[in-house]
Amino acid sequence: MIAGNQGNEGADLHVDDGRFLVHSTDFVSLAYEFRGSGRKPFIRTLVGPSGRNMLDAPAADHAHHLGIWWGHGDVNGIDFYLELPREDLPAGRIEHVAFSEIIDDAPRFGFTEQLRWTGPDGDVVIEEQRSLLVDFTEDLRYPVDLASTYTARRDLVFGDTKESVLPGIRPAAQLSVFAGATMVNSNGGVGEAECMGKPAAWLDVTGTRPGLYWKTVTEGIACFDHPSNPHHETVWFARDYGVISPFEGHHFLGGGTMAAGETLSTKHRIFVHKGDAETADVAGAYRDYAAT
Repeated sequence: MIAGNQGNEGADLHVDDGRFLVHSTDFVSLAYEFRGSGRKPFIRTLVGPSGRNMLDAPAADHAHHLGIWWGHGDVNGIDFYLELPREDLPAGRIEHVAFSEIIDDAPRFGFTEQLRWTGPDGDVVIEEQRSLLVDFTEDLRYPVDLASTYTARRDLVFGDTKESVLPGIRPAAQLSVFAGATMVNSNGGVGEAECMGKPAAWLDVTGTRPGLYWKTVTEGIACFDHPSNPHHETVWFARDYGVISPFEGHHFLGGGTMAAGETLSTKHRIFVHKGDAETADVAGAYRDYAAT
């Protein structure tokens, strides 16, 4: 049974020239858009137990907040973050090249993807290998495993910018603290005041909202930082209006560099669940993930 699918049995995978969709008839549980009018691939849809999307993509207040997305605002003076043009930096693109593997083994679906971060002159700055694996075995809680390896194709300088998301997550509007939701982290922090710029192994946002039909559902979305990641426990970007990022970005690190040929690898799990962080045992789900 596909997550949030209100009883419809079965799941199918659809991949065309721009979308990777897990669906049952017209009901979409996961949508990854890898080629379109924007400047980067992103996860548009992850359906929660309510049957509604857990993500906001794009958010009305930030056109570059695209559900779950990857980007950086200053790589060798090139912007790989915003969707709308800016005056101070030229815009780059994160381009899908090919899928080297596609997993279609219901209820497990995923891919390994090759991408390139390309500047306005066409030069490739970074080559990325990205993988996604979702397991819809359980209706009311499921993981989405994300991993990326970034290879510098030239010497790189990352600017000291808060626009550094590898990846970034924008939960649905009703799952923001401003809308009455709760944000907590693994060290007991609550809300932006205690989560922004603080180290933690995981962060969760949970809210209550109407379900697809008549139900009111409490559901949440958590992000797990794998112990193998650089600087674990990572320092989080976390705002009450909605956006979070598990990458200890260069805003906190004061910039950074990579030599040509050097690689950076990251692993994260997105955990969608019914109930709040305590009743869903987010801490226990993190321990299971950390052991992998």
